[in-house]
Amino acid sequence: MSTEMIKKTVSTFLKTDVTSINSNTCIDNSAIPGSVLLHRMYSELSKIGFTVRDPSRIKTFGELENELFGDKVLSDKSTSNIESNYIKRSINDKTQKGDISVNGIGVDIESSSNLPNTIDYFEDQFYIDNFSKSEIAYCSAKLNPKSCFTGRFSAKEAIVKADNTFINTKFSDIEIKVSNSGSPFFNGMNISISHLNIGDVQISTAIAQKRYVSDNKDSSEVEVSLPIKNKPINEVIPDNKKNIKSKYIIISTIVLVLFLIYKFKPFLI
Repeated sequence: MSTEMIKKTVSTFLKTDVTSINSNTCIDNSAIPGSVLLHRMYSELSKIGFTVRDPSRIKTFGELENELFGDKVLSDKSTSNIESNYIKRSINDKTQKGDISVNGIGVDIESSSNLPNTIDYFEDQFYIDNFSKSEIAYCSAKLNPKSCFTGRFSAKEAIVKADNTFINTKFSDIEIKVSNSGSPFFNGMNISISHLNIGDVQISTAIAQKRYVSDNKDSSEVEVSLPIKNKPINEVIPDNKKNIKSKYIIISTIVLVLFLIYKFKPFLI
């Protein structure tokens, strides 16, 4: 019965019949278009009592079953809390020094039409799974909350692409904060979020770029200069040659994204 409930949920996002799902059925982003829909599927599974600790590793329905019912059965809430605290500490460590790839750039495009509608963002499992309480409070107060959520979701995807050490991190732990000037920022990243209206679909694009400030050739360790508290990252990075080059890369990427959106506009509506 449990397997049938899972299959029914998965089939909704695969847009296929329940009977066609077997252990070899692909259920990753190659089968479910768009990161938002993939995250929604796991949130729906969580609603009915099947929470997956690391969805990024799941490629097939058989792997999902093994994760839920095999040797990798999820631990209780106390263990989950320990893991959550560990992840938050790891995020802080990553933004300070060490395993960061130079000039890592991530770009993501998401449509707000893929986000679920709800009367209470604090109670909806998708928003709980993918946004911190501060993010939910900030976006839900906006005139168009789903647009705000979409932009932040895009930014999280871009962050993971810019630095894949975050690939196993819960999106609710990747918190996009707001500076005094209203700009979004995430420690150790340059972030840009844009919103576009195409027909009746609103699309948010986000670009995140890993940044290095100092590189001591005599040391095996490279450190990242952290932003001043409550200040946007771009206000504290000096305009040296590396940063100028980085700005050109970001601008070129934005132009490419806008071109692709214009080119494939009929498919997005």
